[in-house]
Amino acid sequence: MISNDTYWEVLSRISPDQRRFLRARKKGLIGGSERRLLIREEIPYNPLEIMREASRLAVESKFPNADEWSISEEGAHLGNINSPQNIFSVRRSAGTDGDKLCALEVLAQVCEYVKSRS
Repeated sequence: MISNDTYWEVLSRISPDQRRFLRARKKGLIGGSERRLLIREEIPYNPLEIMREASRLAVESKFPNADEWSISEEGAHLGNINSPQNIFSVRRSAGTDGDKLCALEVLAQVCEYVKSRS
């Protein structure tokens, strides 16, 4: 299982605007642990949502081949995998948590790319 600290470290690299966008979905009552807060409030359930958002942001910032992305058992990548300019995150854990974490790391790298271009 991935620790809360690991999630928070990756989330801290994602821009505040992107985090707000990710949280802007229907909300229900929340209670329980910090982990539940992370999974329910800060991180979308579906890693594909995270990858779509990373792709959308990368397309807006003119990242080459930003509309090409995937998640697999090896990790997540954005851009042409054969190109020297692509973003890749290695999967560190099995299951849905691993998908979410590597998708979040791709989004964090896209946010860092956008920040470096401005």
